[in-house]
Amino acid sequence: MTDTHTPTPQTPELPTQFDPTTTEPKWAAKWRNEPFRADATSGKDPFTIVIPPPNVTGNLHLGHALDNTLIDTLIRYKRMAGFEALYLPGMDHAGISTQVVVERQLKDAGTNRHDLGRENFLEKVWDWKAKSGGMILDQLTRLGVSADWTRERFTMDEGLSRAVRAQFVKLYHGGLAYRGERIVNWDPASQTTLSELEIDREVRKGKMYTLSYKLENPAEAASNGDAGEIRIATVRPETIFADQAIAVHPNDERFKHLVGKKARIPLTERLVPIIADEAVEMDFGVGALKITPAHDPTDFEVGERHGLPRPSVIDLDGNLTTDELVPAEFQGLERFAARKAVVKALEEGGDLLEQKDHDTAIGLSERTKVPVEPIISEQWFVQMKPFAAQVLDGLEKGEIRLTPERYAKVNRDWLENIRDWNISRQLWWGHQIPAWYDEEGNIYVPDPENPELDCDVDPRYRHLNLRRDPDVFDTWFSSNLWPFSTLGWPDTDSEDFQKFYPTQVLVTGYDILFFWVARMQMAGYGLTGQAPFSTVMLHGLYLDAKGQKMSKSKGNGIDPLELFDQYGVDACRFAFTFLSTGGQDIKHDARRFEQGRNFANKLWNATRFALMRLGEGIPALTGDDDLTRYVRSTLEKPDGASPRSRDALAQLKTRSDLTLADRWIISRLNAVTAEASAQLDAFDIGAAIRTLYSFTWDEFCDWYIEAAKPALSSGNLGTMATLKAVLEHILKLLHPFMPFITSELYGALGHRRQIAVHSWPKEDAALHDAEATHAFDALRAAVAAARSLKSELGLSPQDRLNVAVEGELAGVVGENSRVVESIAKVNLVTLLEGRTLSLVEQGVTIRAPLEGTVDMADWLKKQQKRLQELDKQIKQAEGKLSNEGFVARAPAEVIEEEQRRIKDFGAQKERLEGVLAQFG
Repeated sequence: MTDTHTPTPQTPELPTQFDPTTTEPKWAAKWRNEPFRADATSGKDPFTIVIPPPNVTGNLHLGHALDNTLIDTLIRYKRMAGFEALYLPGMDHAGISTQVVVERQLKDAGTNRHDLGRENFLEKVWDWKAKSGGMILDQLTRLGVSADWTRERFTMDEGLSRAVRAQFVKLYHGGLAYRGERIVNWDPASQTTLSELEIDREVRKGKMYTLSYKLENPAEAASNGDAGEIRIATVRPETIFADQAIAVHPNDERFKHLVGKKARIPLTERLVPIIADEAVEMDFGVGALKITPAHDPTDFEVGERHGLPRPSVIDLDGNLTTDELVPAEFQGLERFAARKAVVKALEEGGDLLEQKDHDTAIGLSERTKVPVEPIISEQWFVQMKPFAAQVLDGLEKGEIRLTPERYAKVNRDWLENIRDWNISRQLWWGHQIPAWYDEEGNIYVPDPENPELDCDVDPRYRHLNLRRDPDVFDTWFSSNLWPFSTLGWPDTDSEDFQKFYPTQVLVTGYDILFFWVARMQMAGYGLTGQAPFSTVMLHGLYLDAKGQKMSKSKGNGIDPLELFDQYGVDACRFAFTFLSTGGQDIKHDARRFEQGRNFANKLWNATRFALMRLGEGIPALTGDDDLTRYVRSTLEKPDGASPRSRDALAQLKTRSDLTLADRWIISRLNAVTAEASAQLDAFDIGAAIRTLYSFTWDEFCDWYIEAAKPALSSGNLGTMATLKAVLEHILKLLHPFMPFITSELYGALGHRRQIAVHSWPKEDAALHDAEATHAFDALRAAVAAARSLKSELGLSPQDRLNVAVEGELAGVVGENSRVVESIAKVNLVTLLEGRTLSLVEQGVTIRAPLEGTVDMADWLKKQQKRLQELDKQIKQAEGKLSNEGFVARAPAEVIEEEQRRIKDFGAQKERLEGVLAQFG
């Protein structure tokens, strides 16, 4: 940080209400313009998280907001805890997404990329990126992320482009990158291969067709009861012309006698062999599988094992080919039109035995929405098994930990069954593959000792006419390097690489565990010899309120920027962290955003109260001891370092003027500090914010502030210092979650240096006070009992009531009578005459008078009526839960609510029956 001071000098006067629209923008601008710069030369332990790079074409969605809130929470915590914390920002060039956007603009202008040519088209893309790309980083600024913006990276910048080339050159010369024919995902609209993450899987209503493949020797087969045919079930009858075999399971007794025989493909005269392969599922369809190596990944592998040819009958435009394998009447037909025509012909020829409805999972291109076609194509691939083996070994040794732990098995299973990776894409925007071909098709790749030297200018090849491969790398072939290319790799002796790599944590959604996380794991081990991160913190998907994935087509998307406008960013960050639990999917819940806004207001009002009371008491302070100077600093704002709340707490422990409430809140703060710190260290961010929320709202605001009022009114220095120190500690604990309001309020309490660069509170065993905790619990019990009695007597919370205290803790309550009387609005007396109503809470008995307080007859009548109403409510809830139809249809939360009603109403009924029993 170049400047650690607050944006503008603060005064103890705070506006009556918190307004995020005035507070948040100035802090957001400060953190962007004066970023938290990580020092690679410091002696602090590093803590590094790299941003999951958003697409340059993207806008902030709820997944990004959740991701980056969790990351920033951890980074701010670790920075305050004394680590050299680096939050490294950047963007992905998003090959296909960006090219589609620019091509759409060209189309609107009446031209296309081919008219422009490659060089001019790429200039257009870079122009678009400069003008319109990167909007999402500005939106992340609004989220308040404390990134080191001086280190912002882009997967197409010079350094990362160099890393991508170094990776390919190393893999090629190591025999791990190769060019060959395999099944790929092909988008006929954008004319490129796609990665799995660029495909949306969708279940659609389709048909399952059962076809008759006539056996070569029907008479021989008929003797075995086969009716001269073998039946095949398929959802893609238009591909039968590329069939190369029929496969059955080797253990399937129904077909053992047919293995080695041949059958005819319907609508053709071509015979294919019947083979045995364990890939066949005996209980799927009819148990026999047509093998079409060019149009199905599983079939391709079966074909590889059995040495089958792999002709294709669907071209790159998604039409049936015009070669001799396809009957003339189907040649050139669009694939789905061809399906209808083939089905009709099969039906007319008697080869269609059955068609029935069948739900089919199909892949749609994320950008063009066109069904993806599995085709066989010559592409660049990388062998992944050697890298996967390294990662599996690292997982076994505990070098990478996944949280929640259940995803470790998912990670291992995928790595154990990994296939070679298709890394080439038929696009222009991206890292062009540094491979050249001579006129005979031989491949040339730059020398590992000089990977930057293009082969067509390499003096060794000046006698050759070389042509560069026009394809670019898959976007993931650059983002897999993100944890270390952003830190200088392949220059492993750079300061950043030496200091900040390996990174400590990766935060991302579980949905890209395979596509991105596993690829980074493999690249880290394969290229740097180390795990790229020690912990993978996976969170769930952010769903709508009904638990459905958000999408434009469903119209159920929620714009986080609108949530920011409605509730404020701090309230949204509170909600994102509060809802984050153990990698489970997150249902949008507007109540949590309202809760966050209310919590921010509660914190604001608590600080206003503290400033007002401290402002009233400070003029009367005459001493010059450390504690007095600490309290006075609220108004005086010393030019040097402000007195520390941590030091104040240590001094307070030895003072004799502390009230029971002071001792209790200090002890509780110490326990909560330890609890929240442990939860953050375990990456349980949701548990940490829930711990801090409960303590701040319930214990500090609702109990301590109320209990401190009498002592504050009398100018008690110990209570003034406790109020200030505890509040400052709370602001520090909450800062990683709600950075805007905590920064503003910390400045208002007399600090010139912003809270983000102050130290994280630490547990201090000397501050533990079991005696005070036990005693103050007695006061809370007395207050709770008194409030309940007032309610049962039909009095309002503000009505005064005489009560008596009994039990072993009555003395403690009596010694702190001002606190109980102030909070509960009661008068503690030693004697009550006549009949009384009593209530026991945690060993404290409170008695209230009936005579003179209520009309006994009328009160008893009301209690009987209330008892009847409770009975009615219990029976209604029990009736619902005994209804099997209701239980089967109702959401889980509705069932839980009815169960809670029975429990709560039952407790009230039991209490009321006991009260009425006292009066016969």
